Amino acid sequence: MTQGLRAQESTLADLLCNGIEMAMPPYQRSYSWEISEAQALLSDLHDASESGESHFIGAIVLVREASGRFLIVDGQQRLTTLTILLSVLRDTETDQARKDEIHAMIADDGDDTTGPTWRISLNHIDGPYLREAIQTRGAALRKDVEPNDSESQRRMTRNLENFIKTVRNMSPEAQRELAETIKNRILLVKVVVEDWDGGYNVFRVLNTRGKAPNTHDIIKTDLLENAHLTPEEANAYSREWSEHESRLSGSGFDDLLNQISTLYARKTRKGASEFRKAVINRSIGGTREFLSKELPAYVDAYVTISTGKGNFGNLTPQVTECLNHLRLIDHQLWRAPALKFLVNHNGSPEIALSFFRSLERFAYGAMMAITEQRSRPRRYQKIADNADNPRVLLSDSGPLALSREERREISNRLRSRFGAFAQRRAIALRMNAEIAGGEALGPDNGATVEHVLPKNMPEESPWRNAWPNQSVHRDLVDTIGNFALLSQTTNQKADNLSFEEKKSLYFANGKPEYALTSDIEDKVAWTPDVTRSRTEHLSKIMENAWQLNQAMLDL
Repeated sequence: MTQGLRAQESTLADLLCNGIEMAMPPYQRSYSWEISEAQALLSDLHDASESGESHFIGAIVLVREASGRFLIVDGQQRLTTLTILLSVLRDTETDQARKDEIHAMIADDGDDTTGPTWRISLNHIDGPYLREAIQTRGAALRKDVEPNDSESQRRMTRNLENFIKTVRNMSPEAQRELAETIKNRILLVKVVVEDWDGGYNVFRVLNTRGKAPNTHDIIKTDLLENAHLTPEEANAYSREWSEHESRLSGSGFDDLLNQISTLYARKTRKGASEFRKAVINRSIGGTREFLSKELPAYVDAYVTISTGKGNFGNLTPQVTECLNHLRLIDHQLWRAPALKFLVNHNGSPEIALSFFRSLERFAYGAMMAITEQRSRPRRYQKIADNADNPRVLLSDSGPLALSREERREISNRLRSRFGAFAQRRAIALRMNAEIAGGEALGPDNGATVEHVLPKNMPEESPWRNAWPNQSVHRDLVDTIGNFALLSQTTNQKADNLSFEEKKSLYFANGKPEYALTSDIEDKVAWTPDVTRSRTEHLSKIMENAWQLNQAMLDL
């Protein structure tokens, strides 16, 4: 346990230095700090700034990957909050040298080929939002990227707005002293472990001693104590449970157990005994069967839907493509039926492909057209109820089928605005797979959505000549016809350039970075008519991809 572990006292500047890249493991929970917690940290830093003292923020536990990147086992909330605060201080700073100094703790800008290296990257849902709404130069004050239904993104936005308000009430000298304090007087213990198991063990030592056990620990104890196991059996199952926990992380394991509970019994109360009643009492073989066969199968399935990686025989690339499309979506209700299907399906690659193609179409349709608060979960519950019965599930009248009215509504939504950031990104990356020469892009891809027509047009902007009507601008700026896909570096450069300048930038290397951008090359000007025409063209491409003229998809 001690081998391969290194701990050292560091400043935040030492941790967020040139070349360092840290990311969240795929199963870790999302950003969870509320305003009270973020404000408490800011108050402590403000006190340290005024007194000239240091402020200790505890241990940051990292696992070193072979690539040199680090996975954050413990420290996400603190590092994300500090990144938000640094972004505000950077964007309120007027001196360019100081601005660059602060930004260096957020990212290495890189060059035209490599793009930025972000010090902190969150999960595939919240990471792109953090990049485009906060980490990118100038983004923190522009506030032109809207959070989606993700509560974690809303928390980031609330803390961002609170930080902006607080920092703007400070004098420039106080702002600079605060930035200096964050850089050089935040102290921490940097713990680097060479493998995930060791990192998670350190996390548990730091976070569970003297504290209440996690949900999965309570459930494990309840299951083992009530299963009438021999001591040898209990020890063996306990070791396997720990392996699952290490593989998924604590929060991922908690999420999986919650999903399992929901699948076994629609309405269950929280608590270990309730989990046992909901799951074990409905499991054919009782606790032994659940622990030895069902739970490991669910863990494997959870890894597949979380990473997009699985084995589906000769159709693995096609199914993986569907999974990556699903992982782009701004809600996760699709995960429960996907879990149940993977655990119960008979191994047929053809059936797996048919299921995930249909689930992908349904999930995007639900994102766009089934928005009533109760309707969407009920529809997914019906899919989950039949996830072990492909004959019913994939029939023309099955729960995955879309009604004529729903297909019509999806077509209409494709032609309307995508104001929420996550929906905008999901549909843009999804479209890229259907464009000639395009490819399926997973949620971890660095592609960003560029508005060809800028969302904000300065008074002197040449865009105002072609777009004098503000209502037309508002109606069309967030439609799919106005979207391009660019790397972060190119997107930052494009910003409010004229259309001619943007085109030169998009095609500087002769071909676009992403297929979705390719048809912009033949446009002479970017006008309302061009945007409407392109929206219609892209809508028809997606209608064909999802076969919206049919109740169910053909394999």
